[in-house]
Amino acid sequence: MRLSATDTFPYCLSYHHNLQGFVYRLMREAGFDDLHDLKGSKFFSFSNLIPPSKTVQGGSRRSLIIASPSTDLVKGMRDEAERLIGSEINIGPMRFQLQGSEIFEARIPDEYQDCGLVTGTPIVLRIPRYRLQEYEITPARGYDYVYWRKEHTPTVFIKQLEENLIKKYNQYHRSEVENSPMFERLRFNKQVAVPLRVRGKETTIIGTLWEFPLPPLDDMKREILQFGLDAGLGEMNSLGFGFMNLMKANMHGEEVI
Repeated sequence: MRLSATDTFPYCLSYHHNLQGFVYRLMREAGFDDLHDLKGSKFFSFSNLIPPSKTVQGGSRRSLIIASPSTDLVKGMRDEAERLIGSEINIGPMRFQLQGSEIFEARIPDEYQDCGLVTGTPIVLRIPRYRLQEYEITPARGYDYVYWRKEHTPTVFIKQLEENLIKKYNQYHRSEVENSPMFERLRFNKQVAVPLRVRGKETTIIGTLWEFPLPPLDDMKREILQFGLDAGLGEMNSLGFGFMNLMKANMHGEEVI
C-alpha cells in the first residue's frame, strides 16, 4: 500500500498496536473478521512504515506491506484498500492518505540462486520457563518466559525458530511435518528493544535482526521457508514482528524484493 503523510510529525516507534488495528480493519471489511479471535498464529505479517525516519515530512511517501500464505486474504485486503483510496488513515498520532495498493509476489526461486531471507522487522522468540534448564539459561527472576537475546547461544535461537515455523506450517496446512533443520546458515545483525503500547500500557519487546542465506533446497524445505516468508518468522507476527524480505544477488542489500 502507498501512503502519503498529510502533515509533518515524529515517526511513532510504538506504532505496532495501532497499525495492527488498521490491518484488522481491512480484514474485517474484507470478510475475514474471524482471524482476530483465532487462537495462536493468525498467518499474516506486516512491515513497518517504509522507510522509517525520525520525522515524517508532510507529503512524503511511505509504504506498508502485508503478507500472508492465503491468496484469498491478500486479494480481499487489496480490494478493500482500493475502496479506501483517498481516505485518511490514522495510525496512532501519524496521519496518512491512502494513495494506492497493488499485489506482488516474492517467491523463493525453484532453482538455486544466490538469495536469502532478511528481517524487515525484528524476530521475537520467547523461551518458556520449562525449557530454560534444557538450554542452561538462568533467568534473573522467576519469569514465565525469557526473550532470546544475543548472550544466549545461536543453537537455542535456531531450535526455537525452526520449531515455531514447523508448528505454524502444520497448523495452517493441517499436516504433520516433523521438525527438521531449516536454517543452515545465518548471520546476526543486531538486537533491538522495541517499545509497545497495548491497552494503554507500555512494555518493551526484545527482538533481533538476521540474514539467512539459502543453500540449495528440496521442494519441502522451499515450501516451508516460503510459508515463513509469507506468514512471518518467530512470534507475534500479527503485531508486526518477524516480517521477512527476500533478498537476491547477495546478502549485503543490493536487491530486496
